[in-house]
Amino acid sequence: MTETLPAAQGARPKYPQVEPRPETVEFGGISYQDPFRWLEEDADPAVTAWQAAQDALTQAHLVGLPGFGAFSDRLAVIGAKEDPTVPIFAGGRWFRKYVPEGQNLAVVELSESPTGAGRRVVDLNAMQTGEPLQLSTFIPSPDGRKAIFGWAAGGREEPHCQIIDVDTGAVLVDGLPQKQPLFFAWLPGSSAIVYSVLDPASAVAKLFRFVLDAPEQPTVEPVEFNHPVVRPVVSADGRYLLAFVDHLAPRPDYILDLQGDGVWQPFLKDVPGIFRGDVLESNFIAVIDDGASRGRVVSIPLATPDRRETWKEIVPASDNVPGVVLITGGRALVLDLVQNYARLRVFGKDGDFEGEIELPGRGVVNSFSNLAVLFNMIDPVLRAEDGRVIFAFSTFATAPVLCIADVATRKLTALGEPSWQLDVQVVDRVGKSADGASISYQVVARSDLDLSTRPPTVIHGYGGFNVAMLPGWLGAQWAAWIEAGGVLALAQLRGGGEYGATWWEQGRLKNKQNSFNDVFAVAEDLIAHGIATPGRLGVIGGSNGGVMAAVVAVQRPDLFRASVPQVPISDLLARVRDPVTMVSTLDYGDPADPETAASLYAWSPYQNVRDGVAYPAMLIDCGGNDPRCPAWHGRKLAARLQQASGSDLPTLLRVRAEAGHGAVGKDQRRHQSAEVLAFLAGELGLAV
Repeated sequence: MTETLPAAQGARPKYPQVEPRPETVEFGGISYQDPFRWLEEDADPAVTAWQAAQDALTQAHLVGLPGFGAFSDRLAVIGAKEDPTVPIFAGGRWFRKYVPEGQNLAVVELSESPTGAGRRVVDLNAMQTGEPLQLSTFIPSPDGRKAIFGWAAGGREEPHCQIIDVDTGAVLVDGLPQKQPLFFAWLPGSSAIVYSVLDPASAVAKLFRFVLDAPEQPTVEPVEFNHPVVRPVVSADGRYLLAFVDHLAPRPDYILDLQGDGVWQPFLKDVPGIFRGDVLESNFIAVIDDGASRGRVVSIPLATPDRRETWKEIVPASDNVPGVVLITGGRALVLDLVQNYARLRVFGKDGDFEGEIELPGRGVVNSFSNLAVLFNMIDPVLRAEDGRVIFAFSTFATAPVLCIADVATRKLTALGEPSWQLDVQVVDRVGKSADGASISYQVVARSDLDLSTRPPTVIHGYGGFNVAMLPGWLGAQWAAWIEAGGVLALAQLRGGGEYGATWWEQGRLKNKQNSFNDVFAVAEDLIAHGIATPGRLGVIGGSNGGVMAAVVAVQRPDLFRASVPQVPISDLLARVRDPVTMVSTLDYGDPADPETAASLYAWSPYQNVRDGVAYPAMLIDCGGNDPRCPAWHGRKLAARLQQASGSDLPTLLRVRAEAGHGAVGKDQRRHQSAEVLAFLAGELGLAV
């Protein structure tokens, strides 16, 4: 059958001119000519002028597309009420973060119940001074009377932190001496906090303790680490402080008995593997990957962590994937994945299985409105009153709804109704990657859509940093796409956390190419089964997913009509110039290592653009203030593709001036979604 391709939307625009200035660069023994290295410099007036001209061209192109207005209107309806972020319980009080209808930025309310009327404690809308503000931290103290409050402007991840009195609004502490404090933990008694800071001199983290009533500066905890990321966590019973090292493969290296002599003790330091868990009486209950590629749950005595014969297995290895353990009410709640769908089970203090908490369907359990779950750093289930837990549950068809469950009775109660529902069909499929690995993905479409007509389809994935992309609510953006007759394929790619530690390892460092081969497997499976066709197939991803969207479009331009890399890194070798980027992207490896440099050079999208190749339409979407994936990556990739591409399809560069690692504010996010959807609809032939 001859494929009729959608007409180019506006065809290839006349781009602002940019001058190649070839420069020889070298990383790890790899030497090559870089024609646009000069575009890395933010302070160069020629660079900023060229970027502004590119962005103006792109904005005019996107808002002029036929679908932009229609998508804007629909997104305003679907996203009128933002999906819930799970409220935090502390001291008999509830703290709820959300964006009120008619306002752009977040507020935090104090309430006596998780969904009841409350009093505003924080209102970013009232604080605006020119740039949109982003709530970076709000952590109430154990007694619910104080809170750590941090915010950043314009997407910059340099928060200003305060400690406030929740009842009076008084600022008890205005600012911390460190530039980027992270991972705050209140100590019992609500009189001190512990937090992590990356030491730029040693490139490792240090823990600091700040006592509210002490006049001196924060003091460094007398314990040393060898990793840039350390997360302090107070145990559920408040007795222990654990120092978890590594955000990708967390492990409690040290433990401090807060009722003891105040001396940190090595706990699981230097024990290989992942250990995610908490303390239940005298044992550490944890998900581990030791002897189980997809994970198992064990009980490790606090007194004998170095003696494996004392460890007790609670959940054996299986095809299912244990995600996290949460301790409450003298029991352990285990969240695991069964074919990527969430399951909650309860175990007694001795490890005996007590029963399952029945969820209202097949979907995702999370603590915020996102289908991406990072088990290693963000708790998907939160404690309510002792013995109860609270979380958000969603499916492809239903927006997140708050649920509260009692772990003793295992009774679940939904606290309201979903803000939006879709009438969808979901097809679970499996493609075969280049090495024979089975790659699962879900096809989501309007229930009355005939998939045999090969409608416009977009592959969405991540495939990195042990992050699991799970089958749940896709958000207002993709709800609008599906309602309009588009199809979304959500892919579980290697490098992610969907199938355990081995799945993650198979898609990182020297194995990173597997992640991209997995996308090709999904695309080829969609095409082979008559669901999609290359002329109507797109790919999208953000951050590491933005890297993915750029790489697959460069490596296999024959498979895709359009690609949207959002906040991507495009030059994987030169990222070493930005310390924040390097710490944030440890999954890729160090370009100073010759073997790693050769691997990165083989797939880094910027280095692999070839002259005369007909590349897909590309919308490269960056944040002007993004510290993790700076906009210069987008500039270089856009310049190289505009110079090299042999197709008439556009390469567009969008740099959002007041955005960081994502748009800031509900209005800005809605506008961004409308631009992205209009671009994909225009290129893939979706009539809106």
